[in-house]
Amino acid sequence: MISQIHQLLESGGFKRQDGLENIAGDFPIDEAIVQLLSTSFQLTTADLYGKSDFSITGCLWGIDANGAEKKYFVKCAMGDEGGMMLKGDYTSLTTIQDACPGLVPSVIGYGSYTSPPLGSDIHSFIEDFLNISKNMPSPDRLALRLAEMHREGKSLNGKFGFPLVTCDGPLPHPVAWQSDWPTFFTELLRSRVRMDAEACGPWPKLELAAEQVVTKVVPRLLGSLEWRGSSIEPSLIHGDLWGTNVDTLDSGEPVIYDAGCYYAHNEMEIGIWRVVFAQKLGAPAYRDAYLKQYPPAEPTREWDDRNRLYSLKCNLNWSATDPGIITRKIAYNDMCFLCEKYAPLDTIDKYDPSLDPVVTPGIVPPVV
Repeated sequence: MISQIHQLLESGGFKRQDGLENIAGDFPIDEAIVQLLSTSFQLTTADLYGKSDFSITGCLWGIDANGAEKKYFVKCAMGDEGGMMLKGDYTSLTTIQDACPGLVPSVIGYGSYTSPPLGSDIHSFIEDFLNISKNMPSPDRLALRLAEMHREGKSLNGKFGFPLVTCDGPLPHPVAWQSDWPTFFTELLRSRVRMDAEACGPWPKLELAAEQVVTKVVPRLLGSLEWRGSSIEPSLIHGDLWGTNVDTLDSGEPVIYDAGCYYAHNEMEIGIWRVVFAQKLGAPAYRDAYLKQYPPAEPTREWDDRNRLYSLKCNLNWSATDPGIITRKIAYNDMCFLCEKYAPLDTIDKYDPSLDPVVTPGIVPPVV
């Protein structure tokens, strides 16, 4: 998917603001970016750097107050949706940093461009530039830090949700505060079913299965989490934690970024690890390391079914973002599995193990 801002850059419509010609490089910076940086930082170069599907990314080079070279990472996105996405990422990383220092890049600022003709329609977000190895982190170290974030990231009002809209890719999460997890998850899953249909077209059987899952399976599976007086506490989760959003610092410590946080059942975090495009984190070593640090909620025998349920949101999010990929079929097949087990429905198909990437690896070539 080519975003609006990528098209604008390719057409020559996204240019550097006049008056900043003394700064080398090819990134189209604006005075707003300069204002977000410390007054003691001398910006010398702004280069396009890296690749992102939904934003333009760059590296800002310069000299700090001590005369040492310093780098920052910058993102730009366009329009109300781009602003929402970047502000959500900025707020998410700030919230993670408060709960679990060092797990994310330090955030510098968020703002909007000022120069015509685009002006405030371009939004930017700056964070520290990290020296990373581009290798997957140690399962044990990542699990330890994630469990720390999930335990220390407390919802101040005790509810599930988030103070402002965050995104998974370009798609917004419904984050209105809810007192119980089943209600919040129901709204989240319904939003992805709707977005999938809008992007990919109607699929009556999927819609029937989704309604059965929402009205029958969710109350059964998630209601069991509060059986015999147990309760689920809202935990801060990253919200889009797959292989492209995880790396290893030169120090060997894990780092995560590109977040779309909300307060959820902690197990929601690793639903995405079941997705066919997230197979690196889906490896047993990562799952087992996490469950060692943060054991499954009771009833533990239903953990895998909850993991399958939580993966529905992620598979449908992928489908809605990139229509035609296999995750739509996988989501429907997982719905059929859950309905067969918890709320049978004659008008949908039977579960097919050949469409289950956990049972049948290699459905599509692994990506990340």
